[in-house]
Amino acid sequence: MAEGALRLALSANLMPEANKQLDIVYRMMSAFASSSDIGQTLYEGLDYIREEIGAEAASFFMLQESGDVLRCEACIGPADITGLEVPANQGIVGAVTQSDEMRYVRDTAEDSDFTGAVDAKTGFVTKSMICVPVSGNGKRFGALQLINRLDGALFSDDDAALVSVYGKSASLAIANSQMTKRMVEADTIQRDLKMASRVQESLFPNADFKFIHGVNIPKKGVSGDLYDYVLRDGQIYFCMADVSGKGTDAALVMAKTHSLFRSLSRNMPAVNELAARINSELVETAFNGMFVTAIIGQYEPESGRMQCCNAGHEPGLLVDASGSFSYIEASLQPLGILEFAPHDIDVEHHNLKTSRFFCYSDGITEAQLNGTMLGATKLAAILAEQMSFSITDQVNHTVEVVRQKADNLTDDLTLLGLGCEPVELVGGNPQIDIVEPAQGQEDLIFNISVTNEVPELRRLRREIENTLAKTQARNIAMNVCLAVDEATQNIIRHAFPENMSGRIEIGGYFAAQKLHISITDTAPLIDLSQVRPRDLNEIRDGGLGTHLIMEVSDEARWWHDNGRNRLDLVFAC
Repeated sequence: MAEGALRLALSANLMPEANKQLDIVYRMMSAFASSSDIGQTLYEGLDYIREEIGAEAASFFMLQESGDVLRCEACIGPADITGLEVPANQGIVGAVTQSDEMRYVRDTAEDSDFTGAVDAKTGFVTKSMICVPVSGNGKRFGALQLINRLDGALFSDDDAALVSVYGKSASLAIANSQMTKRMVEADTIQRDLKMASRVQESLFPNADFKFIHGVNIPKKGVSGDLYDYVLRDGQIYFCMADVSGKGTDAALVMAKTHSLFRSLSRNMPAVNELAARINSELVETAFNGMFVTAIIGQYEPESGRMQCCNAGHEPGLLVDASGSFSYIEASLQPLGILEFAPHDIDVEHHNLKTSRFFCYSDGITEAQLNGTMLGATKLAAILAEQMSFSITDQVNHTVEVVRQKADNLTDDLTLLGLGCEPVELVGGNPQIDIVEPAQGQEDLIFNISVTNEVPELRRLRREIENTLAKTQARNIAMNVCLAVDEATQNIIRHAFPENMSGRIEIGGYFAAQKLHISITDTAPLIDLSQVRPRDLNEIRDGGLGTHLIMEVSDEARWWHDNGRNRLDLVFAC
């Protein structure tokens, strides 16, 4: 009743053509509200406007997702061309879609864009037409065309205005339909993800052992990380893996890897044989270029013997009661890329009678704490501080510390630990130094501490790149990383004596529109007179690194600062 009264009031107060235009809008919105079938909505609108104008035929061509094809989605007239596809850059309908401008065609024989391709297929004769774009909010949906007036007259300006209103109404209806479809799909995806998350949770081990424990916290509902362990005749087989990519695809590959690990470990093969068999299966059924980084191992709790191999994964951490730690680096390519034989795999052997072994995902080491990545060194310090805890409490607490203190989590958090009973800490608790932003005139952006080990440099580069990407120094980040990388490699190779452990500190701050980098180390003091760039024409060992550092920076100064070697670098921003 109210809708009818409103329409009567409009008819009484507005001009006839305006009434027709409003009627089109009303009909389109009513049709869309009563049915989610956009094809039916467009058909009803076409039927109405064809009758109002008295056209012989009407059709709507929609631009497909590829952007190079127009398909007839609705058609009324002597020849049904619904489903017909034409190139999006050909014909009048293509020209109107591309230009987003209406076209009058009084005589198709005189229009260079008219190809007659559709007429040739249907036998219909197109003499004249109005073609209008269907677009809105910067998006092009296609074009609407009315063909041949039944009374033989030419299309008028009023006809064109009416068709244009239908085109705008159609674009709104299509946009609403697509939005509704996305909402329904999103709701369905959310339900599927929740179900997948519950299924995935059931895949993680629920066996309760005092000598091994793992935790996984997905960034989204479904994780691309995997950890698993299973007891087989007194031996623990364990696995930590990270699937390339994110979301459901990664979760499916993860589920397959989990299944392979469980099934292929039943016969208790050697670690290298297990890794080779899992790899072979993943290579055979490779999916969309995805691969799996993994640490696969075997642990005998009674004796403490542990063996493992690292296939392209983050370095494993061995931590003892003294707080010292070492890495088990990747010695093998990730799984699922190329075939390899068991004898190609380097298996490391360690005893965990008084130490523990930890595997983790890059989501933990790349977690941002006070603007810098946690990194493996700080992770090791956090773990070493808790060697007097049970391994369950140690793993749970470490993940919780990262989760609560992180400014930004970029990935899933997964940590697996195994090894000895709680041990008395030697020399008290190690101190964990989480750098706080400096206050004052100098704007500190990072302060990173690494051990004098080459594997640490990859994480160092990543931290500096990620930090500088958010600052005024992003355009010189490559030069900064080149200089720091060369300097730290020189320190490790030349300043530290063989087998000597030590640390390198790298700090960065802005002052006077320049980036200042300081690098200090705990190596014995070097002979500063020997630090000089090499003449490129001079044939001798050394000096090229110094030359590179000086080339990519604006200033470079080597000196001794309170008993430490120090290099100061300056880069103009």
